[in-house]
Amino acid sequence: MLKVIEKSWNEFWAYYFRVEHRHRIPKIFEWDMRLVEFIEKVCELKPPARILDLGCGAGDQAKLLAAKGYQITGIDIAPPLVDFAKKRFDEGGLSGEFLVGDMQEIDYDEEFELSTILSGSFGFFGDEGDLALLKSIRRALVPGGHAFIMYISPKYRAEHVKRWTETDDGWDLYESWFDEETRTYRGKTFIIRRDGTMIVPKAEPGYHADETIRCYTVEELEAMIKEAGLDYMGNYSSRALSKDGSGKSISPASSDIVLARREAL
Repeated sequence: MLKVIEKSWNEFWAYYFRVEHRHRIPKIFEWDMRLVEFIEKVCELKPPARILDLGCGAGDQAKLLAAKGYQITGIDIAPPLVDFAKKRFDEGGLSGEFLVGDMQEIDYDEEFELSTILSGSFGFFGDEGDLALLKSIRRALVPGGHAFIMYISPKYRAEHVKRWTETDDGWDLYESWFDEETRTYRGKTFIIRRDGTMIVPKAEPGYHADETIRCYTVEELEAMIKEAGLDYMGNYSSRALSKDGSGKSISPASSDIVLARREAL
């Protein structure tokens, strides 16, 4: 009989998703390098530009950017991820600032040449909340600064999917679906260990503990960006970055990219 254990976001799931699970994705670090190179190209960015990395997670991309000479400020709501990112920077002799915080509450004034939201981490707050976040990002950018945002598009919606993956010490059971009425992506994960323990998400408040993400069309995001006072610069498919020279996939890519800019003086 399975022994069921509930784990909170900060206690377990944040680290599991953004470190253990993510680092098992085939060629994910090659993907990170391609993403960083793409960010530099489309944002016309050069060191030592200042970068605000919202929802920075374990600092995977931030580490690559810092190694190039960029000045990094990373914010994530999960203390274990911030601690992990700090440790990686210390071990690598890299300079950067990592803070525990909610990206909805940032309060910067013209301090960064670039603000990023990576790994499809845009869309947690509903239309009004997401618009307010874009306005806060605009304030944080210097004139001419860019916002590089990865989001989940409804074009990637799929049927109700249930799948399992074997790991070293058990199995991941994952369920995902697209809710047409609310235009949101939903997902749940359960873990079964070989010792008969089942780990399930603990019911708790907070957007980070409930994977419900608003999926935006290009047209919706363009309108929202303009309402936030930013210039819409373009939309890109992250799937193109997940292909090597032979056209083979080097990692899953279920999100798209939108680029915006604060008007230059």
